[in-house]
Amino acid sequence: MDVVLENKEVLEPELKVFTENRVKFSLKRLIWLVRKIKVKYSAVKLSSTAFNQNCLIELQTFDHRQIEVSVTARDRRTALEMGLKKAYKHLQKAINKAQKYGRLSKNAYA
Repeated sequence: MDVVLENKEVLEPELKVFTENRVKFSLKRLIWLVRKIKVKYSAVKLSSTAFNQNCLIELQTFDHRQIEVSVTARDRRTALEMGLKKAYKHLQKAINKAQKYGRLSKNAYA
């Protein structure tokens, strides 16, 4: 599993380490299903003084499904937490649907 951070501005090293560790911890039960994870941070301007942080999480599974989740919150850590929770639920739905109809890829078990 690859965790890729994409950002226009330079991220501080603590945020990079936090993001990688949080992604691995949050998805540890379904990590075998995920091939690649991309996390993108951006700022959304509300007014002349206030900013919200947007976190876009893209998951690519072994059966080539694309799951994208976007969350906006007051800070990056909260946006990441909420986005990972949403992504985990979407991943659970995808695996349950695949198992229900017998469409789970053989590559996921290899």
